[in-house]
Amino acid sequence: MTPTTPISSKVNTDNLIPSILILSFLVVGFIQNLGAVDKIAPQWLYLSGINILSALYILFNKQNFSERLIVSLKSGISIFYILFFIWASCSYFYAINETEALINITRHSNTLFMYLHLFVVVQNLKNKNVLISWVMTIFLLIEVYSVFTQAIGMIDLSGVIVPGELKGVTANRNITAFSIAMKIPFVLYLFDKLKSRILIISLITLIFFSILDLSMISSRASFVAVLIILIGYIFTCFFQYYFFSNIYSKRKTIYKVSYFLIPLIFAIFINQIYFSSKGADAISRAGTIAVNTSDDSISKRLRYYEDVLNHMSSNPIFGTGIGNWKIESIRYDRLDIDGYIVPYHAHSDFIQLGAELGFIGFFLYLFIFIIAIYYVFNILFRSNLDNDNKTFSMILLISLGVYLIDANLNFPIARPQELAPWAMVMALIGFYNSKTVNISDDLKSKGILKNKKYIFSIATLIFSLPALSISNKVYNSHKAQLIILNDFNNNTHNVPLNQIESVVPKFPN
Repeated sequence: MTPTTPISSKVNTDNLIPSILILSFLVVGFIQNLGAVDKIAPQWLYLSGINILSALYILFNKQNFSERLIVSLKSGISIFYILFFIWASCSYFYAINETEALINITRHSNTLFMYLHLFVVVQNLKNKNVLISWVMTIFLLIEVYSVFTQAIGMIDLSGVIVPGELKGVTANRNITAFSIAMKIPFVLYLFDKLKSRILIISLITLIFFSILDLSMISSRASFVAVLIILIGYIFTCFFQYYFFSNIYSKRKTIYKVSYFLIPLIFAIFINQIYFSSKGADAISRAGTIAVNTSDDSISKRLRYYEDVLNHMSSNPIFGTGIGNWKIESIRYDRLDIDGYIVPYHAHSDFIQLGAELGFIGFFLYLFIFIIAIYYVFNILFRSNLDNDNKTFSMILLISLGVYLIDANLNFPIARPQELAPWAMVMALIGFYNSKTVNISDDLKSKGILKNKKYIFSIATLIFSLPALSISNKVYNSHKAQLIILNDFNNNTHNVPLNQIESVVPKFPN
């Protein structure tokens, strides 16, 4: 009788659960308001919960993750990110409003642990490049469909498109535009993997509708992002041609460039012949990209930048405290405030953090990105990684470039919708850089792995459990604000004062 191999009854979750956790983080942008005045409230609450689940999963599988944890913590990105978080947390003691600082400290802890958890679980994930690219592509498809159907609905209803109201699944057109733009590079990566003409044509069509949506949204910053994608993808294709000449011919390189260039040109053409007459003229909107103080949006940003720089020059070490610029900004902008609109964001994450945390906080945050960019060039020109991983690293750099445009003109640091893909990009860059040196043997030789299995998960839980409580209080506050705001906007004032006092929590205040 021929012996048979015994069948194990144990389900292999090495790839399944990390995939579920990655998906759980990336899906945060689809969490809706759930009765809150702003959907970021339930989204931050959701992230707190996912971080706790991730920490528990790693804790119960500590034997498998101990090495990966140390590898993730030894990354330069992680070191600067942790130092930034520590410095931001210390600002609680000098913040104008300690409660506001506490809320923002928990949000930064959620983002930090999301990045670290993604770094850990992605390391042994099989076919990670393709898997993550397909996830990003599917999410992009949903977002693009949402925006396009909104635009068609506007045309059917009134005959015109109101670009500012094209929000898709998000709360703001700029968030929608950059959420779309950050995912386009992952679609471009898949062209290297596909043989089916039907799938290639389908992805080209998706890129066309993505750019068409951006043309209708008419966010000028996103037009710059599209240019970054174009330049970055051309560089990627010609890098492949010159360094992977055994695989990529000149003809194939030109074909690949056309996969983005042709849908870009066609989307602009369709915008001009049809949608421009309906209120979404991308060419005219792009023509206003300049330092033009007569443009209200640009003049406000320039005013905000000037206020922040003036504050930083007067407070170079200690700023207003994390999350407190929206309070201090009133003093600077009080003569120009329109109605009740307070400039609670400086429309540049970097200089706003400088105002809140001084130059030390500014440079710590800046170096997170500088290190990431350095890592990509290290992967490309100094590593022995295979061609596929080098190509994917360039794709990650393009997506990071899109985020940097947004971070310098808007405030993605406050939006989980954009932070989740950013954390994924940073985790992947850190992971591939760690592959360029043999960290594992070095860790074992020094005995660093011993007795370090519990520290990470325990630290995560120490921060994430309070973050869950604080995020829940903020969520309840946002639900109460929606009740009052609807009463105010409808000019009904039907909510009794005693009910307002009962629904509005004391936190935050």
